[in-house]
Amino acid sequence: MNLKQNLFKLIYLFVLTFFSLSLGAKPFPKSFHTEYQLYQEKNILGEVLVNFRKKNNQYVINAKTNTEGIMKLLGDREIISQGKVSSNGFSPQVFKIKNKKKSKKNISALFDSKKKELKINYKGNIDTYLLKKNQLDLLTYLYQFNFESLNKKNYKFDIIDGKKSHTYFYKKVRQEIITTPKGELEADVYEGKIIEKKNSEHMLWILRKPYRFPIKIELKTKIGININQVLVETNLF
Repeated sequence: MNLKQNLFKLIYLFVLTFFSLSLGAKPFPKSFHTEYQLYQEKNILGEVLVNFRKKNNQYVINAKTNTEGIMKLLGDREIISQGKVSSNGFSPQVFKIKNKKKSKKNISALFDSKKKELKINYKGNIDTYLLKKNQLDLLTYLYQFNFESLNKKNYKFDIIDGKKSHTYFYKKVRQEIITTPKGELEADVYEGKIIEKKNSEHMLWILRKPYRFPIKIELKTKIGININQVLVETNLF
């Protein structure tokens, strides 16, 4: 009897584990495109265009921000991340921020996993830091959710978001239906903050299925205004 009970428990645990893994999101396709609009209340302040492509285990993500109105103070930007992607998610190798208004503020980062070094180039000065385990960047972490368990309530990411690395922490607060031009979408809603920065609280809506990626972001900008970044177009579904 004990042998049968133990065998049943092992089979049960295997089935449960397999089922839990199957609850995860679908793997990203070889390429996709997403478009977001930037809002302050009802005022449109620009757009963000994101393109993703991968070949074998190599990926490239490109995000272009075209600003309008008061957001012109920040200028248009292009952010690029490239590296390797596996079933566990992203491993960036190169990260770039291009400021089209002030090219002197361009930033580039190189990830050296062998030496465990992170080199950041800003205004011609190169600073070297310890490369943290599972280090991500400002683009990849938003799509890393697709590789994480759907059942997790909290997430913590070490992220290169500029000249330095910061720790982003997210806590799930609810599930919500968001109305978008692509229809009504079910999202997990997270309260987020940057551990090392004051007044860095923001909100993140991550689609639950078939892919986990941001469909809405609410945050405060460097010029002191709150904006919403909302999905308006994608070919992911």
